[in-house]
Amino acid sequence: MENIILSLLLLKSMTIYEMRVFIQQNLSTVCSDSLGSLQSAIKKLMNKNHIVLREYLENGVVKKQYSITEEGITQFKDWIGTPMNLQKIKNMEEGKFFFLGMAPKETRISSIQGYIESLRIEYEKLSQIQAYEQSFKENVIEKNVERIQKETALSRYLLEVSGESTLEEVIQNIYDYQIYVLEYGLKRLQDDIDFYEGILKKELERED
Repeated sequence: MENIILSLLLLKSMTIYEMRVFIQQNLSTVCSDSLGSLQSAIKKLMNKNHIVLREYLENGVVKKQYSITEEGITQFKDWIGTPMNLQKIKNMEEGKFFFLGMAPKETRISSIQGYIESLRIEYEKLSQIQAYEQSFKENVIEKNVERIQKETALSRYLLEVSGESTLEEVIQNIYDYQIYVLEYGLKRLQDDIDFYEGILKKELERED
């Protein structure tokens, strides 16, 4: 969670509410969006001076906005520079499936049907996000470049961690990889749906 927050703050200074909304809309399959998880991670980052807090008044309400620091940039670079580790991509629910053969047939069928339905709901959610992203892709790069250019520190940080020479290149890379994640998520979900529908078909066709 700490590295996710650092990544978000490289894109924009945010309140905890803005972080939570972003995670809900874009990273729900990656990490928890619980307020407790966010607050705990923020506290750790603050203690390590990886982020700083700025309080300001908006419409009579005190807002707390967090920004990344030089120390936070160092942590981000260490994290993003380490290859992805397949061993950390684990799903405890797969353990349930491993032992599902111990359950009665009706339980097995009900469990698989319920899982397929949850996969379909997630697939539809990602499809809507993809459609939304595609509807704004024409000017998303330009708008984000304009926004980030107004924050001198962010512009400098992004160019530093990316190694690119222009913000346009950085934002294009960020956008491309966010789309790749969507495409991967959709493909993985469809593959899972096809796989579990095959298992369900076998269960339904099997005689008691």
